[in-house]
Amino acid sequence: METPGANAANILFEATKEDNPKPLFLFPEKYESVEQNSSFWKFSSKDSPIVFPLDTVEESAEIFVFLSPNIDLADQLEAFLATLKSKESLQVGRFILFISSPHLLKTPDNFFLWLDGVTHFTDAMLFTERSNDNAAAIKTIQDRYSSMHYPMETYILAKKNNPWSRILDSTPRRISHLFDDSELWEPEDLPENDRYLALHPTGERKRLIPLLYKDSAC
Repeated sequence: METPGANAANILFEATKEDNPKPLFLFPEKYESVEQNSSFWKFSSKDSPIVFPLDTVEESAEIFVFLSPNIDLADQLEAFLATLKSKESLQVGRFILFISSPHLLKTPDNFFLWLDGVTHFTDAMLFTERSNDNAAAIKTIQDRYSSMHYPMETYILAKKNNPWSRILDSTPRRISHLFDDSELWEPEDLPENDRYLALHPTGERKRLIPLLYKDSAC
């Protein structure tokens, strides 16, 4: 997932251009940055399932799935969990959040409400385009999750020579146990008990992640 302006697709295209086999990139419909070896996933309505086209993916392939800012994050993650159950050869690598550092100079209302929700599922948070102007804002975020004892890793991306082997290491560093081996789940780890997936009897989420960037191009 990414904030507007983070340029995640192009960063990952560049980082994996020498990979063999080439990774597959799956984007939500209407995503602006699309190159070769990419496809789209679909979501028609609240009553229609999210469809991730993974049935023909080779077992050795690496897949980057870009999530949508226009759809409830919990709905997307539940749909992806169902996809994993239907295709047992798939394994989750990492949930990566790309943050545009210039964006931090003027964030929308409820930014930290959104960020707390997304980082609950995040293994690695990557900051792009660091500068002297936004360095303090980056540190504020790093200090926030360090003080909350999040295991999530944070990286400030340079123009080249970034530690992608560490960034993409599949070792989980997220708070949520949603994508852990279900045989290891404790009762509090069950999807229905996850703080952002749990439902009221009415069917509404007990804790919402705001659609902060709805209708953005990212």
